Parts: sequence; C-alpha cells; structure tokens
Amino acid sequence: MKRMNLALALAFGLASLAMGCGSGNDAPMMGPNGTGSSAGASLMSVVPQGGATAVAGSASMVLRFSAPMGNGMEQYFDLHMGSLAGPTMPMNCLWSGDRTTLTCTPQGPLSPRTTYVMHLGGGMAALAGQAVDCAQYGLGMGGQWVMGGMMGGSHAGGSWMMMGPNWHSANGSYGMAFTFTTA
Repeated sequence: MKRMNLALALAFGLASLAMGCGSGNDAPMMGPNGTGSSAGASLMSVVPQGGATAVAGSASMVLRFSAPMGNGMEQYFDLHMGSLAGPTMPMNCLWSGDRTTLTCTPQGPLSPRTTYVMHLGGGMAALAGQAVDCAQYGLGMGGQWVMGGMMGGSHAGGSWMMMGPNWHSANGSYGMAFTFTTA
C-alpha cells in the first residue's frame, strides 16, 4: 500500500510540473513594478496577511497577482477553520475585470477569536498557462508552504491525494497557506 501511495504521489507530482503556486524557480515572473521576462504571474499581495490578528468576521480575502489569471483558478483557493485539516468555509469569489485580483467573501460571518487558514493551491496559473510564483512575495506576507503531511495528514478531513494533481506544486508543496485570527 505504501508503494502504491508513493507511486501515486510521484505520478501526481510529475503531472503537475507545469503548473503551481511555486517556489519561484518554476518560471520567470514579474516583479512589483510589472517588469519581467514572461507572461507568468507572481502573487503580489494577500489580505489579510499571514499572522494577522483581530481580523473582522465580515472581512473578505483578497489576492492580487501581477498578471491576469486563468479561468476557473478560484477553485484553487479555500478557507479552512482551525487548520488545513479543518472544514472549508463556503465563499463567493469574484475576479476583477482585468483578472488580477480575486476577492472571496465568506457566505456567513466568521466565528470570533478563531483561527482560519487561507490555502492558495498549487494549481493556480496565469491566463497564459504559466505557474504562479508565490515564493517571491508570499513568504514575506506570512505565507508558508503546505506539505502533504504537515497538518494531521488530511485536507479538510479528506486525503491529500483526493485533492488531485492540480493542487500540487512543482516544488513538492500543495501551495501556500496564510493563517489569521478573527477579532
């Protein structure tokens, strides 16, 4: 069984090398002033940032990218209560007209004095298809890489393998997480 899981993990990892909220080594990306050498995208800002406290229970989560993002990429962003193994919170997500800003609003108020984890999955890709570079700015905004077994061996109570290959990044992670606490 362990060999089968290892083989599946390897297959998913290899299948996803072309996409992901990656380590910064996946493809050349754009900097904060818009200069760069490819049509890829960098994660430019996250609100609330990782480690934020006293966040309003009615707050929206906002992700800004340096280039237009692909269709359906909002499916690779979720909000967990407590930890990555905790339940996902239902949200409504909308892209800005230029597809560089994703705003997600929980369908109900967040619980007070509670930890939440925003998970930006490895499958995020720019409109042109290149991987999103999360490392360049994400780590400085309180983000941390999500590794398969780091949070109790599950994702929202389900197997990490059930997330599918498009949540897995070329750098071996399942994207990046930003933790915050409500007021």
